[in-house]
Amino acid sequence: MKLNINQRNWLLSLHITAGGLWFGTALCSAALALSLRALTNGDALYGINVARNLMGQFIIVPAAVLSVITGVLLCSFTNWGFFKHNWVMVKQLLTLISIVAGSIWLGPWTKEMTTISETARSQAWQNADYLRLENAVMVGGVLQTIVLIIIIFISTVKPWSRRKTSR
Repeated sequence: MKLNINQRNWLLSLHITAGGLWFGTALCSAALALSLRALTNGDALYGINVARNLMGQFIIVPAAVLSVITGVLLCSFTNWGFFKHNWVMVKQLLTLISIVAGSIWLGPWTKEMTTISETARSQAWQNADYLRLENAVMVGGVLQTIVLIIIIFISTVKPWSRRKTSR
């Protein structure tokens, strides 16, 4: 079964919206992570950590899931397919890497930063674990945002040709 043009456009619009939400929230979260060093108020530090944690749980995760679901549907019901085009395969790989990195590292690290700053407040800046996590989340968040930018460019430019298949 293939989608008609109207169905494809609706699904593609939903896919782009999900990707935009994911990218926009990841960008905001990375910006907040970069701003943490300027804070001296422990309550503000904790508040930003809570906000970043909530952004991850309630915007990034659902948007990433919706992006994957709509991407799978687009591959299944359009001529793009899963393995016909190199650009689609690269997007799939980068999306998988982003989701795994977010699930295994960024999300848990952000939660741990929130836990530490909840009790330590401004003293979190003297906590070696907090400082290690803060650096890791800052680097990881910026890297994830860069990967999402690359995915957006690949989606727009479609830089690689169709794969050669043996018949």
